[in-house]
Amino acid sequence: MPASSTEDGGRIGVGAGSVSTGRSPSRMIEVLRIGLGLVWFANFFFILYPANNYWGEFPSVARSFAPVSFGGPGFPDYAATHPLFFSWLVALITGYLAIAFTFGLTTRAACFVASFFSAGLFAIQIGSIFVFPGGTDVGEHPLFILISGVLLVGGAGTSLSLDEWSQRAWSRYRSAHPRAERPATPAGWTGALSMRMLFSYFIAGTLISLAIGVGLIVAFPLQPASSGPPLVTGPTTYENLSINIAPNGWPQYTPANFTIHTGVVIFSIVDNDSPMNWSGCPCPVLGTVGGVEYVNGTPMHNVSGANVAHSFNVPDLNLAVYSPGGNTTSFTVDVSRTGEFVWFCVVPCGVGADPYNTPPMNVLGYMTGTITVVG
Repeated sequence: MPASSTEDGGRIGVGAGSVSTGRSPSRMIEVLRIGLGLVWFANFFFILYPANNYWGEFPSVARSFAPVSFGGPGFPDYAATHPLFFSWLVALITGYLAIAFTFGLTTRAACFVASFFSAGLFAIQIGSIFVFPGGTDVGEHPLFILISGVLLVGGAGTSLSLDEWSQRAWSRYRSAHPRAERPATPAGWTGALSMRMLFSYFIAGTLISLAIGVGLIVAFPLQPASSGPPLVTGPTTYENLSINIAPNGWPQYTPANFTIHTGVVIFSIVDNDSPMNWSGCPCPVLGTVGGVEYVNGTPMHNVSGANVAHSFNVPDLNLAVYSPGGNTTSFTVDVSRTGEFVWFCVVPCGVGADPYNTPPMNVLGYMTGTITVVG
């Protein structure tokens, strides 16, 4: 019996697109598939768009996940030191998923690849998927896994897809070129997998991928941090900032606007403001070398919200550090992009009734300013 026979009504062929569930899947499933493909295409466009400098920024982005992975900065640092392999791996998988889902090409295989890929990234990025300062977000990776499972069970790829077109073309070819003899089906092999078995493989593979992600992190454990800033090579520049109380009573970064050069920059922030309790803030350090900042020489990957007076965030550089009041914070950044970047403080330090939206929050020259990076 051919694998695409509907006689069984509950089996699914092993060939891409040869679903035989006895009913046509909903067009909404195909719309969901195409929508997911467009999301992957948006990710792929981000990778290819030159202004985003994906390959140049990959090491710093990889290190930014150091404080939020299961096992600490070990594996993110390893990926950052092998950017050619890991950046191309992410780019190629993203490109494949964009094409596969959008055009319905090898849809079933794409469901497996998307879920396994997201499960691995989920393990590495779990700390940033569920918790963000100021709010929560389930993150894209759990959603990608869920949608991939829905597409698999829903029989995506059997309409509005290249899978459907290729299957019909193959059927027409076989009808026009009948063979006198067909090879015998091996005993015990029907050429089809039940949906229950296929979905079992999907679940098992996703869990194995999650375990592999955790295993990679465990294989590269957190290295003991030194008592001072990490050793760096190449030209190094220094930028010293301070936070003081201005005559009008507002806390103020000095300088607020400054220029640095590309390469390794060691920052120091002397915070002369009082400590403040920002309850609920996980305060993960992002974008620094090693994913760490040093508070009075003590290395920290996450800073306690019980004593955070201010922060220094540069979204375009994926940088976030936190400054406890009455302390000195230092951190190292490897800057590879030139241009003008906006920094700001996200800790609610406004002096009005609403500390998030009253001055000096978002006031130029106080709690926000610009960094000009030159070559």
